[in-house]
Amino acid sequence: MKYAPIVLLLLAFGSVSAKTWLVGPARQYVTPSAVMLLVADGDTVLIDSGLYKGDVATWTKNNLVLRCPNGMATFDANGNIAGDKAIWVVYGKNTYVEGFEFYGAAISLANGDNGAGIRVQGNGFTCRRCYFHDNQEGILTGNDTSKNDILIESCEFDHNGVEGTAAAGYEHNIYIGLCSSCTITFCYFHASIVGHEVKCRANRSYILYNKIVDGPSGDGSLSIDIPQGGLAFVIGNSIEKGPMTANSTVIGYGEEGFKNPDTDFYFINNTLVTDRNPTIFFEIAPGAKTALIANNIIAGMGHPIAGYTDTESNIIEADTSFFHFADPANYDYRLTQTFPGLTSAAILGSVKGFSLTPMSEYADVADSAPRAFLNQVGAFPFISGIGSVTGQPMPTVGSNHPYPFTLTTQIVLPEAFTGLAGVILSIYNVTGTLVRQEEYSEIASSIELTRGDLFPGVYRYRILSRDGKLECSGSVVVSP
Repeated sequence: MKYAPIVLLLLAFGSVSAKTWLVGPARQYVTPSAVMLLVADGDTVLIDSGLYKGDVATWTKNNLVLRCPNGMATFDANGNIAGDKAIWVVYGKNTYVEGFEFYGAAISLANGDNGAGIRVQGNGFTCRRCYFHDNQEGILTGNDTSKNDILIESCEFDHNGVEGTAAAGYEHNIYIGLCSSCTITFCYFHASIVGHEVKCRANRSYILYNKIVDGPSGDGSLSIDIPQGGLAFVIGNSIEKGPMTANSTVIGYGEEGFKNPDTDFYFINNTLVTDRNPTIFFEIAPGAKTALIANNIIAGMGHPIAGYTDTESNIIEADTSFFHFADPANYDYRLTQTFPGLTSAAILGSVKGFSLTPMSEYADVADSAPRAFLNQVGAFPFISGIGSVTGQPMPTVGSNHPYPFTLTTQIVLPEAFTGLAGVILSIYNVTGTLVRQEEYSEIASSIELTRGDLFPGVYRYRILSRDGKLECSGSVVVSP
């Protein structure tokens, strides 16, 4: 599977003395719990695929890497729980987790009714390529905003939550508590039980390129809930509101009061489809400094989005057939034909160094693909002559990768660009953050990129014609 480089996922773990522990049925240590008290800061634990029934663990060391290098290791709680909290409880800082399935986590109502696949108590957490299902909580984190950045990438969350008890509605597919920032990207959320699909209290929320589906029988609440405000970017998501959901609202922002430092909400280039009547698409608390809803496809019967929000270039139709979705019965909202307004997307620039231009798109299951065409609305662009998008990248030209340049480099343009009145060049670093945007006029066969203040490293660029009809991409390497 392929994963877009939204962030640098591996930090500089530990020292040269860090140790790698091998765990598996045929190893010296047959379960992860057998090494949890032996590991030291910076160690790596490689866990073989297979079923670990009833094995739970508490990880207290810092900078740990916990990985299943091949396939997926499965953890069935089977009635066990670590510390009355989760299958895995993570207390250490900067923990990296990849390649695991967690299910069956449950604790009593007296203890909270919130048994999780993973409970995160330490600062700095990355989780990739994991599957959480049939727990009372998928992932549950603590509350600490001091240098606490969380990344959840290419994970699946299914049927997590609680019903039939006093705690019903308080547990969710994923529940991110207070933290400095949280990025949730390329994930698949579906069929939460009574609670929300995604709940996030981060100071800065980046909810990017996910698939969020209630389905025909899902009885969950909101698709995305950001209850305390903050700087929130919701970009490139495919969202379905199911007919049996307990709450008519799809997106909530600030309903518990603006307790986080910022009050800026950006809902950009999403495809939102409701199968519920009635539906309230957005509940944005009064007092938000910014509430920009732009370049979205919004389909189905729902409450109008005009009013206290700033709206731009959204295509809204009650009849979902207007959009020619590939397979709406199976929640595939890729486009098979054009429709009026498809290419009306506004160019929105960036906010605090973060680009509002969608760089990627979600691909089943819990995967990613580069996005083509910046001038189209919705989460999935349509490519004429190809049909529904299956991840084809836009034309790549003129890249100096992998050969670094020191001061300047020439980016050769496709022949179709020659003679244009102007193009816009956008430069992005490895986190997907816009670091420079320049406009060039009187275009010949190439444009010159000057290093300027770019630090050494790899950068991606996108070049868009001024009228938004032509674009290309590539990458360049700046020399140390």
